[in-house]
Amino acid sequence: MALVDHDSWDIEYEGCERLRHQLLVYLNQRQQLNPKASQYVQLTGNITSGLEQLEKDMKHLKVVLDNAITWETSPEEELQQRRIDWDRLTSQLREIREKFANSTRSNVLAAASTSAWQDQALSPGQSSSTLDVETLKQRKIEMLEQQNQGLEVLSATLSRQRQLATQLGNEVEDQNNILDNLANAMDRVETGVQRETQSIGQVNRRDSTWGYWLVIIALFVAIIVVVVV
Repeated sequence: MALVDHDSWDIEYEGCERLRHQLLVYLNQRQQLNPKASQYVQLTGNITSGLEQLEKDMKHLKVVLDNAITWETSPEEELQQRRIDWDRLTSQLREIREKFANSTRSNVLAAASTSAWQDQALSPGQSSSTLDVETLKQRKIEMLEQQNQGLEVLSATLSRQRQLATQLGNEVEDQNNILDNLANAMDRVETGVQRETQSIGQVNRRDSTWGYWLVIIALFVAIIVVVVV
């Protein structure tokens, strides 16, 4: 079984595509929300951690591509297609980052304008300390939610790496079986060669013995002829 059968490119590329699609979904959902909403903050954390994970996955995908090119484990047409897919993913990641940054910048400016207007609208006797405490509590909750999202992403990554390790172990086992079968075949060939060599030696010795007796008989006949004559 060839190593290319367990090439991890397809698995890695599919994982990057799923994560890229999920980031686009998060971005679209985030654009529909108020920047002060808890779901908005949660989606922001999801997008941030997702972008970091996608960048790591794409670096690993590049290593897989470079190895395939170096060791020529795939046809040239397939390697060329992988280069195209890699370039497209890189461009799409850059577009997602720009879209995220522009959206965040716009929302921050809008939130700042809204906050200034609300501060002006507060009555002189109204205190903002209660709002500050509630804001801190909400931010703490949101930070915990972001951490949970990060742990989920990390768990998915570890699961994918474990799957790759299992496939690699299966490939090593298959290669070991191939080597064992090759060694057994070589032993059988060597045994056959030795047996044939012994047979040839026996034939040569038998032919030499017959030749010796033929010479003796010829000499004996010659002596008789001389004596008779």
